[in-house]
Amino acid sequence: MSKKIWVRRTAQTAMALALVAGFSAMANAQARTHTTLTAETRDVAGKTIVGFTGQVTSDDGSTATGAVRLVESGHDLAGTALANGGEALFLLDGLKQGEHTIQAVYDGDADHTASVSQAVTLHPMAAGSPDFSLAITPASLSMKAGNSGNSTLTLLPVNAFTGFITLSCSGLPVGASCTFTPANLQMTATTSPTAGVTAQLSMVTTAPAGQNGKLELPSKGSPMALAILLPGVIGLGLLGRKRNLLGRISLLVLVAGLGIMATTACNPRYYYLNHPPTYNGGTPKGSYTITVTAQSSNGVTATTHSTPLALTVQ
Repeated sequence: MSKKIWVRRTAQTAMALALVAGFSAMANAQARTHTTLTAETRDVAGKTIVGFTGQVTSDDGSTATGAVRLVESGHDLAGTALANGGEALFLLDGLKQGEHTIQAVYDGDADHTASVSQAVTLHPMAAGSPDFSLAITPASLSMKAGNSGNSTLTLLPVNAFTGFITLSCSGLPVGASCTFTPANLQMTATTSPTAGVTAQLSMVTTAPAGQNGKLELPSKGSPMALAILLPGVIGLGLLGRKRNLLGRISLLVLVAGLGIMATTACNPRYYYLNHPPTYNGGTPKGSYTITVTAQSSNGVTATTHSTPLALTVQ
């Protein structure tokens, strides 16, 4: 082996050793970390909500960065970035009934090694019964009689509720009505628990109508009066002429018959054609509380929720 070749190989070996030493130095430069996990449970409406706190500390006191994951049996449940103090917060409400063993896993960063917490064992309660919530926006309407107003109903599924829901309102004042679009709603397994389903409520009131609130009676010169008086006038004129007793009696009976026929024949037709419209006072002014109700039934039990709607008629 020549001297040049030996020198070249010695230089390559020295370079490789330097790289190995550099990597070792970088590995040794990472501070060792320790991850802890604590859990606090609350039972709300028949189900367990768990708040987790993960804490990552380092041997050299420096602040770790990166992410922490909640892991159960090798499956990730949730993940979040560490806060400035090396803390990670989680809130879970979807754990099924039974025993759960959960750990916090810190993935490490350029200056800190990865670490895993000790396991926390939980026994959450069963989830509550399927249900839904009801809200209305806006919750108050103000309008003049004869006008209308709209509100939006929002229904959210709770505990994976599914089914058909019917809508109704009660406590309406005279002359007011409400309609829903759509009239019925349906929640399915794919309904978003945050968006839910919506319907538009339209509140309609009635304006006053009729003869300005007054009912008019026939005037003195009306056809009805003439129908009654005209036969009598004619009859009196004829009675004034000279006639025997029998003729006068026959004429009197004839006049009376004509008067009865006039009143019975003309009266219904006259009022049918000329009677003014019945007065409609419309929706009275005032403040009202309307009850808006959403109901669902599975044939055995019914789920009902109501919310108030304030209505002001000006």
